[in-house]
Amino acid sequence: MSPLIRGLLRPALNTMVAGAIATVVLLSGPSPEVSTTSTGSTPSHAAAAPGVSLAAAVVTTHRRHHWSAFLARRGERVLRAAERQIGDRYAYGGSGPSAFDCSGLTAYAYRVATGKHLPHNAAAQQSHTHRISARWARPGDLVFFHAGGNVYHVAIYAGHHMIVHAPYPGQHVKRERIWTSAVTYGRVI
Repeated sequence: MSPLIRGLLRPALNTMVAGAIATVVLLSGPSPEVSTTSTGSTPSHAAAAPGVSLAAAVVTTHRRHHWSAFLARRGERVLRAAERQIGDRYAYGGSGPSAFDCSGLTAYAYRVATGKHLPHNAAAQQSHTHRISARWARPGDLVFFHAGGNVYHVAIYAGHHMIVHAPYPGQHVKRERIWTSAVTYGRVI
């Protein structure tokens, strides 16, 4: 089977398998571990239909997998859009396509890659993201640099402690290692 066909069939097959598991769990009824009390009712700590929570978990896990895959693909597109600007000059207030400041570059990359419009200000962009830990940061997420409690710079995370950004006047858009620990990460949802 060709990789293209396999890629097209996989989501449908995953959905069918998750549905079949959920159906089997729902139809199997209460598990043998759930016993009734002497009055004939189920204990308060046991779920009335334990299969429902398991079925919901299977479907939820399946949806999370697809959502994660979607975010990863979108992040890669954002990163590629930013990397295409490497070498462009820094210009205060610049928002492309040939000159950028930091938030202009991130807004441009998101607009080109996803159609999402971010404000042209690093602190305002932070308010448009869902905060994530460094551990969960993926390529395409935003990295916010802080000093004295204020956001002074934003960049696009490129993975492995690297960013793509428009640093400051006299520089060009480039890929660089994160130089400080005073950063937070955000994901545009």
